[in-house]
Amino acid sequence: MQVALVHDDLVQWGGAERVLKGLTEIYPEAPIFTSVFDGANSTLWRNFGTKKIITSFLQKIPGWRSLYKTLLPLYPVAFEQFNFDDFDLVISHTTRFAKSIITKPQTKHICYCHTPPRFLWHFSGKTNYGAGELLMTKLRIYDQISANRVDHFLAGSENAQRRIKKIYGVDSKIVYPFVDLDRFKDVESFDGGYFVVIARASSYKRVDLAIEACSKLGFLLKVIGKVDKGNMGDRGGVAFLGELDDQMVVKVLAGCRALIIPGIEDFGIVSLEAQALGKMVIAYKEGGALETIIEGKTGYFFDKQTADNLANGLKRVNYSNNRYKENCLQNARRFSKEVFLKSFKQSLRELIHY
Repeated sequence: MQVALVHDDLVQWGGAERVLKGLTEIYPEAPIFTSVFDGANSTLWRNFGTKKIITSFLQKIPGWRSLYKTLLPLYPVAFEQFNFDDFDLVISHTTRFAKSIITKPQTKHICYCHTPPRFLWHFSGKTNYGAGELLMTKLRIYDQISANRVDHFLAGSENAQRRIKKIYGVDSKIVYPFVDLDRFKDVESFDGGYFVVIARASSYKRVDLAIEACSKLGFLLKVIGKVDKGNMGDRGGVAFLGELDDQMVVKVLAGCRALIIPGIEDFGIVSLEAQALGKMVIAYKEGGALETIIEGKTGYFFDKQTADNLANGLKRVNYSNNRYKENCLQNARRFSKEVFLKSFKQSLRELIHY
């Protein structure tokens, strides 16, 4: 059976790319079709450089690295122009437009979807695009139409499953992503006296809540990721670490008292990464966090997205972290790579008898 993998884009190393790497372990000979590939990214090159990667015409546009978000309207067209005539099975892995591919009737198209596009369906916190709203409306219609090209959906979480049902009107089978436990097995955790939040600049991540809550309590906070500090104010006790490599992220997590997830996550693999180090998680009680955190055992939830509510949760974690280490470790093991690989292969056997 000839198999192809399709991924939205390869421009950064994150949770989605870790899952794609897992899929390449199941299908080591499968080429990867993607809109653009940043071969200058050393982590991406180390993980995918030996694979056959087919990029779209977007790769040929001068300066695409700084323009690829601006080129958003062209992404659906880019995926439609790929040719899959030689393949029996195509697996699209997406949070955006990779599922827009066109295949022959006899070719099975399985879409592993972690969420319908956040920016289109208002999961990113932005509800109006002003003059761009007409474009977004057209892209929403296109997104629903292109979903009909998928033979079967796999959802990355119950949260994703509900979204897929609501927006595309189809059922899906859940296959949870994995946490790579090997990254943490030789790491010794300790209490460095600080909390951690890991997020990009997206507003739905609500890094501002973590900063305000920790500032109110006088707790130390380390912020990992590309964040616009100008919007956060000058707060003592907050260290903006910027984007770190995998090794440094693990070191910072190993010393935290707890991880903070103040926004709504599709699934939130970082929650399990913290738990793999025996660290508790304090998270907003919505989205994928409900599937990775066991209330009172591996973390705590706060019900309202306010700094005061988050602060109340932080006070609980601050004094009880060490008592729950084994609970966190056990919970993380439920989402191991071995469990993922077995679940994914079993799901495909059930769906297409392969």
